[in-house]
Amino acid sequence: MHCVWAVICALLFSIPNGQAQDPKYDRMLEDLVDGKYERVLFRAIGFTEKENTKKDPEPYAYMARAYLKIHQSDDPALKESYPKALKESLKYCTKFIKKDKEVEYVPDLLDFIEELRAEAIAAADTEMDAEKYTRAKSLYAYLSKLDETDPSAYIWLGLANYYARSTRDAQENWQTALQLMGSMTGRISASEETELYRDEPLTESMQALLKTGLIRAAEQLDADGQRTEAIELLENGLPIFEGDRSFMVTYGAIVG
Repeated sequence: MHCVWAVICALLFSIPNGQAQDPKYDRMLEDLVDGKYERVLFRAIGFTEKENTKKDPEPYAYMARAYLKIHQSDDPALKESYPKALKESLKYCTKFIKKDKEVEYVPDLLDFIEELRAEAIAAADTEMDAEKYTRAKSLYAYLSKLDETDPSAYIWLGLANYYARSTRDAQENWQTALQLMGSMTGRISASEETELYRDEPLTESMQALLKTGLIRAAEQLDADGQRTEAIELLENGLPIFEGDRSFMVTYGAIVG
């Protein structure tokens, strides 16, 4: 059975250009499929500590995937042993992305990254509802590292900072989001000098998070007497969400 799974997974998780993953990582793939997540972590840590493999992206990806599986597990003992599994998954996923300098491996794990993003969004939402803004900021910061051109991450990072009374940080976060939205809608062209530029469509989770973030931030700013800032956010979001009912309700109430 192990051999069958190894062959199947090697096909599913092969790297670009039809090349199978390095054979030395096959055992981690088998363990991941078999649900032996702690063994995956043990093996992967060994690779990250060896001189000849510590710069390889794959071990960090396996650690991120194993930690996410632990976070999603129904095993209470396993979850108790790894109470910060989601954050560990985010940490190692960002390391994996950073190590993949030639962007050889990230494209094959986009579904995993989107799944991880969705889990982080749900956890951050819980922290925001509980007014645990420092914890929420940490999660939104990780989202911005998963994709530094994700405007939704900066909108919500700004909100968390705003509620935590870090107004200057909030303004910086929102300006970054405005810059990225502007690059998406053509307000900022690729030829202009800009630190961040997004030329890809938003993922489904990014799209939903951006919309709710713009609405919440605009409504909060408007309620606090900062209508000009609220209008700026909504005007920049209009080309993206024009026609969306919930967005247009807020837009109509604040912008007119």
